[in-house]
Amino acid sequence: MRIGNGEGVIGLMWALFMAGVPTTVVSQWSVDDKATEELMVEFHRQLQDRKAQSKAEALRQAALKLLKQEKYRHPFNWAGFVLVGDGR
Repeated sequence: MRIGNGEGVIGLMWALFMAGVPTTVVSQWSVDDKATEELMVEFHRQLQDRKAQSKAEALRQAALKLLKQEKYRHPFNWAGFVLVGDGR
């Protein structure tokens, strides 16, 4: 059996889904640690403060905040993150 690129991520998503995790945020490529930290802190801030109406919107708002910062403006720093599962 041959395992191709991305199959580990798909397997992980499936395992989390089967374990009852409704939503996961994953990166499609390796991203700078500091940019990821800033994005995830803002994402959770959006969720906690209820600024966003959904998880998908919280991730969008967090990405927009990074886009406004000169050092993280390039899409490489924030565009690789996607929400898998229930985006509500």
